[in-house]
Amino acid sequence: MSTHFCFVNMPIEYYSPVSGGAISTVIMYTGKELLARGHKVSVLTVVNEDETYDVGELVRLDARKRDDLPFLMRRISSLRWRFSGFDWPYFEYYLDSVTRELKRLSPAPDVVVVFNDLVSPRYIKKAVPGAKVVVWLQNEWRTRYDMAATSASTDLFVACSDYIRKWTANTHGIHPSRIAVAHNAVDLATFMPREDYLEPGKEVRVLFVGRIDRNKGPDIVADAVATLRAEGLPVKLTLAGGLWFYGHGNEMSDPYFRLLKAKTDAADARLLGHVTRRDVPTLFRMHDIVCVLSRSQDPYPLVTMEAMASGCAVIASRRGGLPEACVGAGILVEPENFQEVVSALRSLVTDPSLLRSEKQKSVERASRSPWSVGADVVEDLVFEGAPVAL
Repeated sequence: MSTHFCFVNMPIEYYSPVSGGAISTVIMYTGKELLARGHKVSVLTVVNEDETYDVGELVRLDARKRDDLPFLMRRISSLRWRFSGFDWPYFEYYLDSVTRELKRLSPAPDVVVVFNDLVSPRYIKKAVPGAKVVVWLQNEWRTRYDMAATSASTDLFVACSDYIRKWTANTHGIHPSRIAVAHNAVDLATFMPREDYLEPGKEVRVLFVGRIDRNKGPDIVADAVATLRAEGLPVKLTLAGGLWFYGHGNEMSDPYFRLLKAKTDAADARLLGHVTRRDVPTLFRMHDIVCVLSRSQDPYPLVTMEAMASGCAVIASRRGGLPEACVGAGILVEPENFQEVVSALRSLVTDPSLLRSEKQKSVERASRSPWSVGADVVEDLVFEGAPVAL
């Protein structure tokens, strides 16, 4: 039976391999799985000048920002935001566009999926009352909005990890039986090891990929590599990422970016800046170790599984959903314990057999993480119905 699935992207995300983030990636891969099963997929999204993913029928949304509005309309919108409980400034323009486009879809959607959005479900139910509504959470997502209204309008909550499932249940009072888990996954046809990935090179190549943000811990990686290089060990670091997925060019105005630049210089590292999705697989294959040293409770970052599928050993924080991602592989550390981080990295750099073993574990772990899981969860909602709270 063919079902019409409609994915609604966040107002700050572009559905693009150039400037899109993790949520756009989740939409694209889940949509591809559903299309392969014979379903119809629509994607409602804000766009910019960059190319868009070619998965699903794209519907453009209007999400106005501060600079798009004259002074009087900005003032009116700020008052609405203050009293509405909306989580984003100028959210009413995005919400109006979402509900308008949902009503125009033909055939009407059977399932509407929103991401990190605890406001829209109530309005989506009114716009397309016959559709089931899914809230897919990729982060610890708080809201100023009325959670009773959101809960009543949502048929299923989906969390990217069991950590986010438990956090959401505890924070918002949602019964755990109403929250399914769909771990972020990896495309094994795109992310794969190089042929000689187990063979040692002259230098061990370490990589950080992610947003340049203190919570992500790139400074910890740079300091650890600088420490090992000072010991005379053959290790080289590359950092890839920007302050955000788009709007690059003014990074040196950010104090943390300037700090990181100084640390990468001290480690004789390469700082590549933002790397587009199409270039990320090649970047992983060129390296031996990927560090995911998040200080925050990172929910379940895509980089972990993509690094493993590419044949890299992983050193990750013992926080958030990272232990779930690394189960059976990876070395877990406390990111604020610098000596533990350095010790883990030193062990991989100085012991080729350990590095080879960790790489093999990574590939095996990634092989058990297909994108079909998320498609199974939303498809089961149609054929089996939503879980019932006990």
